[in-house]
Amino acid sequence: MVGVLVTLAFSWLYMQWTHELGHIIAGLASGATIERVILDPRTFSMTQFRSTPHPLIAAWGGPLLGVIIGAGIPLLLSRVLPGFRFSLRIIAAFVLLANGLYIGLGAAYPVGDAQSLIMFGSPRWLLAVFGIASMVAARRTLRPVFEKQAQPEPIKYTAVWFLMSMALAAVGLFLFEMPTT
Repeated sequence: MVGVLVTLAFSWLYMQWTHELGHIIAGLASGATIERVILDPRTFSMTQFRSTPHPLIAAWGGPLLGVIIGAGIPLLLSRVLPGFRFSLRIIAAFVLLANGLYIGLGAAYPVGDAQSLIMFGSPRWLLAVFGIASMVAARRTLRPVFEKQAQPEPIKYTAVWFLMSMALAAVGLFLFEMPTT
């Protein structure tokens, strides 16, 4: 149980990093200038642009590339690191669920990125479709975990996720801007 909790803690930080990386990549590719990135583990992450000629591209980059990169890497690694298959599938599913719920529920209750997506011209139905597709993909990703095809790793692997969580948290706290209140 401790291993699953530590894996979920890492998943939260990893999801924030890959989501913001998606905004950064899409923003820079569309000519945006980054003002600041917040990756504080105690709060929600955020990428703010000083200027962005294509705000819709930058806004969709977080959830789209966040899911592609954030779920893709653990799924690829699960094929070459079978000893970590259980936790890597949990991480991938967490990324899919978090982004899917965030954007999908934003179709009805727009906050954060969902509010920006709607403001910049995305139809609400598209947000809902993204959310549903992400949640279906998460369920499919978790199926082997629930069907016992992927067995929980021994407790020694928990230390890996714990150390990686601490590293992401420390880098987020000390290298990226703190949110202003």
